[in-house]
Amino acid sequence: MRRFEIDSKEFSEINITPFTDVVLVLLIIFMIASPILVTGALKIKLPVAESSETIVKKNIEVFINDKNEIYVNNKIVLVNQLETILKTEYSIKNNSEVIVNGDNNITHGSFIHILDIVKKSGATKLLIGTIKK
Repeated sequence: MRRFEIDSKEFSEINITPFTDVVLVLLIIFMIASPILVTGALKIKLPVAESSETIVKKNIEVFINDKNEIYVNNKIVLVNQLETILKTEYSIKNNSEVIVNGDNNITHGSFIHILDIVKKSGATKLLIGTIKK
């Protein structure tokens, strides 16, 4: 019977080229996908303010776009459902602080109407979303 001996020099190096290719492809995918995830799908042009502050804490967000459509945490809701949905969100997140982001082109009356509904729903703190100048 013949025995074959494997040369130890043959397996002394690991070829990392395929690994590097996979890592670079994942990096490219991440670089393309991350701006989409950060900005979200809602196109809202917030008003500009010099005294705006950055909030790091994850609050409940209400968005009102230029067509007066209302979104709670990126889900569209009707005006008559807003109070109920906010109460549900308060209990889920154990947080009743709300950031209201209104498009620059909505009317003052519709913005105040949404603020009133948010306050009636039990919000403890209302924040108005702006862009820092």
